Amino acid sequence: MSGVLEATIMVGNRGHRKRTESVVVCVDGFTVSVIAGGGTYCSPKPALCTCAFQGEGDPIISGVDEAPHDYHGPYLSVELGFPSQRPEPWEVWGKYAEDPDAPMNTVYGYVPVGLVRALIRSHGGEV
Repeated sequence: MSGVLEATIMVGNRGHRKRTESVVVCVDGFTVSVIAGGGTYCSPKPALCTCAFQGEGDPIISGVDEAPHDYHGPYLSVELGFPSQRPEPWEVWGKYAEDPDAPMNTVYGYVPVGLVRALIRSHGGEV
């Protein structure tokens, strides 16, 4: 597998001087945002960094950060958001949903990368 998903898993796409593509588009038309890095629901969780906004700034330390603000990956879990269809099987995916009553209008936090890879494969892989 390659593309947005694997790049996000390997090096993240939010945080220290970084904000890159986050939308995964699948062969069957399914889409979902996948992000990892400072300020996202991922693990390890880097400190939120202000460098990208203010030049060389100090990271914002929240006390729950598991990695330095310039952590480059790889990530074990990532944040998904606003899928074009409800992720299946729902009995698995529902526990990650911030709002299980709105499966296409919510975010999914700390989703293990293996589960995300399986979801993308179930939709034919990335375009």
